[in-house]
Amino acid sequence: MRTVVITLTLGLLAAQPPLKTIQEIQTPIDLAANNDTSVLHGQVVRVRGVVVTECDWHRQFNVSGGPNSYRCSIWLQEQGQSGPRTGLQIRRQNTTDKPIGFTQLQQGQYVELQGTVSYFQGEIQLLVDTNVSPIILAPNVPIAPPVTITPDSVNQPGGLTHDVQKGDKWQGSFVTIKNLRVISVQTNPIRITAQDNNNNQILIFGEFKGLSNLYPQNTRLDSVKGIILHYWPSSGTPTYEICPWHDSLMYVGNPVPNVSNLTRSPVCPNSTSSVTVSVDVASADPTDDPITQVKLFYAIGNSTTYTAIPMSQVGSTTTYQATLPAQAEGTYVHYFVRAYDQSGDSTRFPRFEPQSYRVNNAGCRITDIQYVIPSVLYAYNPTGRRDYLGSGYNGLQVINVPGVVTASQNPSDTSLGYIYIQQPGATQWAGIWVRGNGLNNLRVGDSVVVDNATVDEYFGLTNLNNASVTVIGRASSNIQPVVLPLNIVYGDTQYAATEPYESMLVRFRHDNPTQPLYVVAPKIPGAPSQHQGDYRVGMDKNDPALGIRVLAGRQTSNIFSSLNVSYVNDSIWAAQDEAINPAIPLCVVTDSTELDSIQGIFTYQWNFVKLLPRNNRDFWNVRKATCSAGTPSALSSKEELLQVIQVWPNPFQHALSIELPASWGSVRVELLSTLGQPIHAQEVSQTSQLTLPNLPQGLYFLRVWSPQGPVTLRLMRL
Repeated sequence: MRTVVITLTLGLLAAQPPLKTIQEIQTPIDLAANNDTSVLHGQVVRVRGVVVTECDWHRQFNVSGGPNSYRCSIWLQEQGQSGPRTGLQIRRQNTTDKPIGFTQLQQGQYVELQGTVSYFQGEIQLLVDTNVSPIILAPNVPIAPPVTITPDSVNQPGGLTHDVQKGDKWQGSFVTIKNLRVISVQTNPIRITAQDNNNNQILIFGEFKGLSNLYPQNTRLDSVKGIILHYWPSSGTPTYEICPWHDSLMYVGNPVPNVSNLTRSPVCPNSTSSVTVSVDVASADPTDDPITQVKLFYAIGNSTTYTAIPMSQVGSTTTYQATLPAQAEGTYVHYFVRAYDQSGDSTRFPRFEPQSYRVNNAGCRITDIQYVIPSVLYAYNPTGRRDYLGSGYNGLQVINVPGVVTASQNPSDTSLGYIYIQQPGATQWAGIWVRGNGLNNLRVGDSVVVDNATVDEYFGLTNLNNASVTVIGRASSNIQPVVLPLNIVYGDTQYAATEPYESMLVRFRHDNPTQPLYVVAPKIPGAPSQHQGDYRVGMDKNDPALGIRVLAGRQTSNIFSSLNVSYVNDSIWAAQDEAINPAIPLCVVTDSTELDSIQGIFTYQWNFVKLLPRNNRDFWNVRKATCSAGTPSALSSKEELLQVIQVWPNPFQHALSIELPASWGSVRVELLSTLGQPIHAQEVSQTSQLTLPNLPQGLYFLRVWSPQGPVTLRLMRL
């Protein structure tokens, strides 16, 4: 008998997923019921199509995971076809796994891909299988020409709200939209709102790196070619967008005037100063379409009725100038420029909000640099951004700006790690972030003057950049925090209500001072990575949305908080990102944590308002947090702390001296009555003398805010 040996190659005999067309994948389950997920949702399939866009063109490529990130999407088109349901997004979500061959696919390749049919923010997609290499069936296959649609083919008439019944068939398709006019422009990422002759709107979105923001308001677009993307956020208005992958797909009609370099002199006027406003204006076609006029429009206070002043050309240059009249002390002046060319096109500059200043006879002050009137900005740009209100001094250089340091990056201060200063005596618009080199010697409580700084907006956070800072001595008293009600930050995004307190030292406590605050949300549900260190402090355990976001223990290139705070929402922050100070105990807050009050620098990060405590002295009487002792050398018990705090004489009569470990840096001490009422507070370091008011004889308590928390000593006044 002969034995026949049969060897089976299982890989060759394994069943392949079914081959589906783009149209089959793009077919929704029940569009009439607004269920626009695919009938093939969750199934593993193969699909063929022509590559329209490449991975490294995508805005997400190499941005979410550093240099090894491969998060990106490409779009496929049915070979030789355009129109409804002929395009499909192929997505790679993971930021570290490298899809084999996926990132190397090039436009014009006819390919076969395998993946799972999925759905994300309104868009049917194919989540590519990273273990299966793409098959290139043919190179250099032409992309079928786009079909022409109108904005109301996808969005409801007159706005940017999607129309799923009409628009679903166009998602992923390559189309053309003609005869548009730009009505607003936003950046980071680019969002250009355009309108056709029937006032129907479409968003031109920067899904790809090749689209620039060189399309100012009123730019006429003969046509725009791109891919239709359905964007359906978890909150907010869903819309359909057109996504050109390069500026070459934006066909501009008559170019509008180019306006730039809007400046004024003086930058900080007083009540006797007229203000010269200068701007550079140029035509894209000086011969056939020259600039015909430039006007300066200005208004006073909260008025949005602007007065026009003709601007005069300076010689044969592109610079135009006009003069604003002097105004009374404290007057808020806001203005913009409009340039016109021979063809009738015009440009307003600035596009997003007017330039402004507030008259101050004392010179440049923080309160003027920060001051804005939200109603003016919203009226000026009703369809624009609402996530921040920028300074009217943005881009201008200021000098002789005084302030007192409220947060430092001096290691001996164990403070925030960033420089903030505040204008003494002001209760609004008074704080600002200061950036520059050589500022490590600044300490909390220093009285300083900032010179030669450029006012800058860092994603909505006004700052004095490239600043030169001079210390003129210690302030007569430290800045005391402004006490705010917690309802000012309900929902995290009350920008108009919270803008007056940006970068100020503020304190939050219960509306009823006899009641404690709670950590109502130890972690923010569903938070992206930049918010995963946030926790919320509020008054009501049953309302985790009411309160202030608190961030501590995280420092990266774009996440700013203190490394000298014990109270964090996860122990992973001790070593992740920048390391938390090992000399302090690590305390993880929970939904049982209570505290009497909390203070810190009020800021704006990643679209939310937050509080940045500088160190443990910004927390009052924290209870029910899970703490570890910190490093073995750290003092942890009350008895150990009392041994290194020396206070004399005790009993005392008129003055007290205190000696603390040098490693503690600047420490807050408070003299309290027997009822716990504050009598005197002072920042001290090493050996200091407390300057006390006249006190009656009796018993008192001295609370010392050590790096490990508060310690209380009993004192007697003779």
